[in-house]
Amino acid sequence: MQLRLTAHRPPLRFSGFTLVEVIAALLVVGIGLIGIAALYGEAMQTEIDTHPQAQAARLAQLMAEKVNANAAGRTGYANVIGVLCTETRDPRPVNAAAQEAACWHDEIRKALPNGSGAITRDLTTNPPTFVVSVSWSAAGAGAASYVVRVQPSK
Repeated sequence: MQLRLTAHRPPLRFSGFTLVEVIAALLVVGIGLIGIAALYGEAMQTEIDTHPQAQAARLAQLMAEKVNANAAGRTGYANVIGVLCTETRDPRPVNAAAQEAACWHDEIRKALPNGSGAITRDLTTNPPTFVVSVSWSAAGAGAASYVVRVQPSK
């Protein structure tokens, strides 16, 4: 009798993923990506909706600070009819203020859809209060305004 020694081999096992597991993982990742894309779209729409308001607030505050700081030429900010924005500054404070306001109006037109600005004096207060307003209207969103009252220090 002849004895034969054979090594016992464990059954072959394949390691890895089955096709069903791969498809399930792709499905989960795909749903996650769709959710992220939807949130990104909402964030972009919110940004578009609030961007003009933030721009208007920045522009109105900028002009309010200039009006408050320029005591000598303050009345020039409210008198910009016929004044153009030029690089050459008039040395007279009232005329220089009017030029600054004209440049501010140009900046509003560039920064906001259908943008316009106004600086008016309320003579019913003592000293006169200045009202700085920035208005715009986006397609399908209607008109909006941002208004700042400036009570100049004497």
